[in-house]
Amino acid sequence: MTPEKTIDPKAASPGGRTATADGLILPITGLGVWNLYFLAKFGLAWAGYLNLSPLWNALFIAVLLIPLRSGILRFLRGAAGIVCAFLLLWSESWLPGIESITANAGGIAGFSWNYILELALDFINWQMVGWGALGIILYVLLRNTIRITFVTLCCFVGMTVTPMVDAFFAGDAEKDESVVAAVNGGAAAGKNQAVSDSKTVKEWYEAFLAYEKERRAEFPTGIPEKDTPFDILLLNICSLSNDDLAASQLENHPLFSRFNIRFDNFNSATSYSGPAALRLLTGACGQPSHNDLYGERRTECETLNRLGALGFSQHVMMDHTGEYDDFLQVLRDKTGLSAPLESKGQPIPIRYMGFDDEELADTLALLRFWQRTTARAKEKRSVTFMNLISLHDGNRLPRHGRSEEFKPRAQRMFDDINTFIRELERTRRRVMIVLVPEHGAAVRGDRIQAQRLRDIPTLRITEVPTMVKFVGVRGLPEQPIHVTGDTSYLALTSLIGRTIEKNFFSKSGGAVPLEELVQNLPETHRVSENGQAKILELKDVEYLRRNDDDWKPYGG
Repeated sequence: MTPEKTIDPKAASPGGRTATADGLILPITGLGVWNLYFLAKFGLAWAGYLNLSPLWNALFIAVLLIPLRSGILRFLRGAAGIVCAFLLLWSESWLPGIESITANAGGIAGFSWNYILELALDFINWQMVGWGALGIILYVLLRNTIRITFVTLCCFVGMTVTPMVDAFFAGDAEKDESVVAAVNGGAAAGKNQAVSDSKTVKEWYEAFLAYEKERRAEFPTGIPEKDTPFDILLLNICSLSNDDLAASQLENHPLFSRFNIRFDNFNSATSYSGPAALRLLTGACGQPSHNDLYGERRTECETLNRLGALGFSQHVMMDHTGEYDDFLQVLRDKTGLSAPLESKGQPIPIRYMGFDDEELADTLALLRFWQRTTARAKEKRSVTFMNLISLHDGNRLPRHGRSEEFKPRAQRMFDDINTFIRELERTRRRVMIVLVPEHGAAVRGDRIQAQRLRDIPTLRITEVPTMVKFVGVRGLPEQPIHVTGDTSYLALTSLIGRTIEKNFFSKSGGAVPLEELVQNLPETHRVSENGQAKILELKDVEYLRRNDDDWKPYGG
C-alpha cells in the first residue's frame, strides 16, 4: 500500500507562497496596484469613453500575473508595463493620435502661452479626477479584505464575453445591406440603410467620394442679356455652429431674421479653418476627400474663377493677416484666390488680440471698409471673400490676459453684421450676402471630445448656420425660406449660379419666388474630415475613422 504524500508545513511560506512537491516556489501576488488601472479602464469603457481591446488587455493581464522571483525582472516588467499601459490606453481612447499632433505642430507652436494653459485646464475632467480619487481610497481600504484581482478578472471576462453572446444571439437579424446604390440615389436614401460593420462603412465612404467627384454646380455660360449687376459678399466666419448658437442661447438673435434663405442642415465638412475655406472656394464641384482637397487643382471647381469668367472682379479682405498656418498662401495656391489682401495695413480699429497674439480688426469697421472700397472701385459686379476669426477660441480683449467668452464675442459680431446690413440697405446697393461659417467652436464639447477641441470633426461642430441675404431686392418675404435637406458647398455655389442665371435682382420681390430659387438644390450626405479623422452619418449614427483604423460608432 502506497503511503499518502503529505506536505511539510515548513515548506509553505507566508505571504501567499505555496511550495510544490519538487520544491519550486511560485509567488501568487495578484495584480496589485494594476487593479486600479484595469478597473478604471473597464469603467471608462462601460461609459463609452474607451473602445476596449480584449486581446491586448488579456495579454497584458497575463504578463502581469506571471510569477517572477527576481527583483530586477519584476522592476523591468513594472517599468515596461507603465509604458505599455499608457500606449494601450491611448490607442483605446478617442484621443488624437501622434500623427494628428505632429501634423498640427506648426499651428500649435503659434498659440500664445495663455491660450495653451487655458486649453490644458479645460482638458481636465474634474469629475473623473474625483471618481479616480475615490477609487484609490476604496482600493487602499479593501485590498486586505477582498481579492480585488478576482474582481478585476470577473469584470474583464464579463465585458469581453457579453458582446460576443449578444452578437451570437443577434445572428443575421440585422445583417448589413449594401449602401453603394444609396449614394447614387441621393443623400436621403443613405439614411435608410442599416450600416454597422467597418467594411460596409468603408465601401459606402468610397462610393460617396466616387459619386461626389462627378458632380458640378450649374452655372450660366454667360451673363443674361438683360442683366441686373450685383455684388457677392462671402462672409466666411470661423468658429460658429448651430450647436454653439444653442449652447449660447443666441439662435434667436435679430440678425438671423434679416436673411432671406437659411440652410438648416449645412455641413461645412471639416472642423479646421484651412480646409473649410478651401472647400468653400472650390465648392463648384462635389465634396472631395481631405487629401484630394490639397491635391492637384481643378479650375472648374474654383468658384471665384467661374465667377471671374462671368465678369465678377475679385476682392479679398480679412480681420487678420492670414499668415497663421500659411492660411492665405494656401488659398492662393489651391483655389484661384488672386486679389491682394486689401484690408492689410489699413487704419481699421482693433477689436481683439488673437489666440496667437495677432491684432484682429473690428468686424463692423471692416465691413464698412468693404463698402467704401468696393463702392469707389465702381465695378459692374464683384465677389469678395471675407474671412473673420474674431470668434476663434482664445481671442481676448486688448490688455486682457484671459480670453473673452464666446457668447459676448458672438453677440457683438451679430450686432455688427446686423448694423452693417441695415446701413447697406439704406444705400439701395444690390448685394448678395452669403454668411457661411468655417466650422463650430465646440462651445460645450461632448462626452468624448472636450469643449473647445476640434480634432474629431463631429457633426455637432460641422453643422453650421449658413444664410443668404439679398440686399436691394424689395418685397421679399419677412421670414427666411428654410432649406431643410442635407446640404453643403455644392448647394451654396449652385444657388449663386441660379441667382445669376435667373437675373434675380431684376424685379421687386425677385425674378422668381424664393421657393423656386432653392428648389431641388443638390444635397450632400453628412461626411466630415480632417487630416487624421473622418466622421460620417449613416442611419442617424455617427461613425469615426482615425488614420487607417477601422470605422467605429462614435459615442460622443
